[in-house]
Amino acid sequence: MHPALLEILVDPGGGGPLTLEGGAEDSEIISGALIATDGRRFPIRAGVPRMVPGRDSSVEIDAGATQRSFGAKWAQYREEDTDRLAEFQYRWFDQRFGLENEDGFSELLTGRRRILDAGTGPGLCAVRCARLARDARVVGMDLSDSVTAARRRHAQHGNLDYVQGDILNPPFRPGTFDFVVADQVLHHTPDCRRAFHTMARLVAPDGQLAVYVYRRKAPLRELADDHIIDMTAQLPVDDCLEFSQQITELGRELARLDAKIKLERGVPLLGIEPGEHDVQRLIYWTMLKCFWSEELGWHQSVMVNYDWYSPVYRSRHTEDEVLEWCRDAGLEVDNLDVIESGISVRATRPR
Repeated sequence: MHPALLEILVDPGGGGPLTLEGGAEDSEIISGALIATDGRRFPIRAGVPRMVPGRDSSVEIDAGATQRSFGAKWAQYREEDTDRLAEFQYRWFDQRFGLENEDGFSELLTGRRRILDAGTGPGLCAVRCARLARDARVVGMDLSDSVTAARRRHAQHGNLDYVQGDILNPPFRPGTFDFVVADQVLHHTPDCRRAFHTMARLVAPDGQLAVYVYRRKAPLRELADDHIIDMTAQLPVDDCLEFSQQITELGRELARLDAKIKLERGVPLLGIEPGEHDVQRLIYWTMLKCFWSEELGWHQSVMVNYDWYSPVYRSRHTEDEVLEWCRDAGLEVDNLDVIESGISVRATRPR
């Protein structure tokens, strides 16, 4: 933890100031504690401040299920898996947020002083921001302990810190960041709308918020999702991973059939349009989540399915909802991207 982080951290329970036990230091802070005005202690372990509050936090609301689910997910990743995921995610990020390529993202970050990657997981977006915006202070925050491994892996970036914290109760002052990313994460909180507005409040004037949330699917797919996830979210981690492997195998074998059908009428009531359909994609988008990608391979495809079937929370939303959130938060939309899987929005807080 760099001492500069002390300038922006606050008590996540009430927004009050924090004091570093033992006083400020000039170099990296590896251990210690941050003390709130009421005496509560937030430990610093392995260079990461642990800022998850006990009251009204995601951990308290779901008894830690979300934290365990994603902690288990990121623990499955090997270094080669993370590298493959990074390459895919960076390209997909640029497409969805209207940036075209990494040069476009670098230009967007020019002049940004503080950047937050909320729900950072293994720290991929955070480290990319730190690499592209070397003059900025970048923070990667996650509810799970994935931040410990992320900090260890990316310790060479002197402008990058990781914090263990809760999106619903972030340990930062309002208006702290010039760019906030909450990509593929808000829908895994107990209240997605509240999470969006919490992140929006962290955006400084002329700063931007970039968010992706799941999109509401076709009726049969929604019914199947609700019914199956009611079961899988209660499974032990190993059993849910086994289910995710089974559903991945189903998706893979359907995809390898390379079978197509043509529907003259479609079934619009069930979200099935007229025209030619790949059988695997037809089942995937309208009936059952069975993700498979040859590009990502077996392990990452399993993790995509686990990411869907394991979390207690995985809300789905509409374009109109997301636009309403932006209006209510006082944000002006710069880019909106709506695809089958989700909705990406990049919006600015006016000066």
